Amino acid sequence: MNIKQTFAIVFFAVALPFFFYSCSKDDDEIVTTPTEEEEEEDDDDDPVVPTETVYSWIESEMREKYYWYSEIPAASSLNYKLGVADFFESLLSSKDGKHNDSSDYFYSYIKSTADVSASTRGISQIDYSYGFEFQLYLVNESPASYYAHILYVAPSSPAAEAGLKRGDWIHKIDAKAIDNSNYTTLLGGNAATLSVANYKKTESSSWTNIRTINITSARTIEDDPLYYHNVYTSSTGKKVGYLVYNHFTADKDENKEDGIYDTKLLSWSKDFAGVDEFILDLRYNNGGLITCAQLLATILAPSDALGSIFCIEEFNGKSWIQKKSNLYYNSNLVKNGINLNLKTIYVLVTGMTASASELVINGLKPYANVILIGTKTEGKNVGSITIKDESKYDWYMQPIVCKLYNAENKSDYEDGMTVNYELDEGSIQNMDSFLELGDTNELLLNAALSIIDGNYKTSALSRSSWPTFRKAGSSLDRKASNGVIINTINNAEDH
Repeated sequence: MNIKQTFAIVFFAVALPFFFYSCSKDDDEIVTTPTEEEEEEDDDDDPVVPTETVYSWIESEMREKYYWYSEIPAASSLNYKLGVADFFESLLSSKDGKHNDSSDYFYSYIKSTADVSASTRGISQIDYSYGFEFQLYLVNESPASYYAHILYVAPSSPAAEAGLKRGDWIHKIDAKAIDNSNYTTLLGGNAATLSVANYKKTESSSWTNIRTINITSARTIEDDPLYYHNVYTSSTGKKVGYLVYNHFTADKDENKEDGIYDTKLLSWSKDFAGVDEFILDLRYNNGGLITCAQLLATILAPSDALGSIFCIEEFNGKSWIQKKSNLYYNSNLVKNGINLNLKTIYVLVTGMTASASELVINGLKPYANVILIGTKTEGKNVGSITIKDESKYDWYMQPIVCKLYNAENKSDYEDGMTVNYELDEGSIQNMDSFLELGDTNELLLNAALSIIDGNYKTSALSRSSWPTFRKAGSSLDRKASNGVIINTINNAEDH
């Protein structure tokens, strides 16, 4: 088993039981504490850096750069005998992350550089997987059993080659029901036989097109954030642009600065020249780089917003950086593309829409009419940076270092952004419209097109015998950024 496959399976085995009860724990926040034996082994492997030095480095950096540094306990109250990850967590503020009945996790995290998962969202976009993203549902409490609902499929992947499509439901793996012993396989494993069906509420049996599909072993798959784009002509003759953008990433490799995805976005922007309306699909976009968010917003914004503030980064006031730094709608960013000069933007969102996605929405609101369609967003109005010293330490930190505001000094979405038109694509009642992204009959896209044309109507559903499924984590959780990734600072003059 290759190391990436091993990571995928081990990660999910740790993460999913938590998801079943907390629903929104992000992979970047899942850190396993080593046993005493493992810590001793680590010390033997790396005798150069005493544990005390690691603790001192963590504490020093956090007291200097952490947004809520004033809430770090006094040194006399800290326990330096904790594992490294637990020690880091002991420094964190209760304002960091989500802490309620449905979610309990911190945005800030620390990871070992030896961890093959040690990368931030918006950097390395090569996954070891079957090539499909899914929402897992708990369908039976005792014993626990699950169905996996496919959200989208990556092109040229084992899933695509096997014929799996968005909207398919996986019920079994190798003739076994999906349970606590095998659900990890869904992220990537050996060749398998999947039992697949579709849900149609108009059919007498509900489950239709029941079949088995053979899928080849997982392999490295490129997770291209620019999933789909098109220009439609509405029923009233309007040209409507549509873009599915699944995460804010500049390039496929953290060691490159070619900006492959940014370049592709600029190229696609020219395909939208002259559109009357625009639909931005961020329903599965849970974050990434602030610079990518700035680029997208600059493409979409009204032309009279160019040169104006996109967002304000508020840091902690310590000497390491200025208190506030501004990012602007910068016309230079789109010199190889175009500014679409949009007055109204329709954005498709879900509870998985977070971080940099919400930043784009919030940043556009002072200048454009932003209409949200779907369900309430996650609510991450903060930013993080990577802190590491590879010459000394086998750890890197991703702490929250700033809060993000728009030009009107608004940052009031820590509990999520409410929508203008509420439609839950994950509701079993809406499964007939859970179609391929880009299909004009797909639930959220169809709603947006109908709203644009002024003929949107809500439909009443009369059936009373809907099955009750409970969401139990998504494959997308492993890719979430815990706050917007701040990859450029001190740019107050960036016009």
